[in-house]
Amino acid sequence: MENGINRIMGVVVLYNTLIEESITLKTLSKSLAANHLLLDLMVYDNSEYSQLQTGIFFTFKQFNIHYYHDALNSGLGKAYNLAAKIALQKHKNWILLLDQDTNFPIESISKYLDALKESIQYRLFAPLLQLSNNSILSPCKYYFKRGFALKFIANGKNSFKNRTLINSGMLINLDSFALCGGYNEAIKLDFSDIDFIERFKKSHSEFYLINLTCLQDFSNNRTEIADLNKRFITFCSGAFQCPKRNLSDKFQYLIVVFLRAIILTLRTNNFIFFKTFIKNYLRT
Repeated sequence: MENGINRIMGVVVLYNTLIEESITLKTLSKSLAANHLLLDLMVYDNSEYSQLQTGIFFTFKQFNIHYYHDALNSGLGKAYNLAAKIALQKHKNWILLLDQDTNFPIESISKYLDALKESIQYRLFAPLLQLSNNSILSPCKYYFKRGFALKFIANGKNSFKNRTLINSGMLINLDSFALCGGYNEAIKLDFSDIDFIERFKKSHSEFYLINLTCLQDFSNNRTEIADLNKRFITFCSGAFQCPKRNLSDKFQYLIVVFLRAIILTLRTNNFIFFKTFIKNYLRT
């Protein structure tokens, strides 16, 4: 197991969350401790203020932490690409993508390492991500630039045909990461995973679903209109920055964002989301 973990570089992206309060780091640390393992980890902090001076994060003894503060909040793409670059410099073979609020069960690390050892032909591994209501968040069906929840998906080999994955928990071979061009740094949050997988699956038609279920705290469960609108601005920006290779792409992204505006308007009885749609997606 130790040799396996030495091949992996983790990267967690934080935003307005203290390192010691990240659900991901707390639960993954316990999983590492259960196996007496240490993981090289980049903490990419998109918060306004640096946490470097606190020293609190060194309480996570199961991580060899490389801290990087980005007050400009440059997003997921820049964080993942930088981590991949550093991982290659450290002669790693794999990068483990993490967000700040995924709950990893105690057996997570052993499941990842077993999958790496037993299924060496795959270049992308992922856990099942589940919401608190037990619905499947990732992997999901992928049509019309949108993800739709699956009722069931088998562990092991899976085709990327009409499937996509959420960022958190993906373990990606670094050569394959580079082959598809890494992440699009213009897409800061929403659609970053969709854009990456669309390029990744051009050279790799399959992924491996680990027999592992993680609980995801999905940010769209917020109810305050100001928070929802701020989140929708990011959603509009991500869709706007996605490459549109033809008229079909342009139409599909337009409909996806427009439908989100309708859903949020009906949910809150507030027309601010149509204004946001016009200003931040149509850019008029």
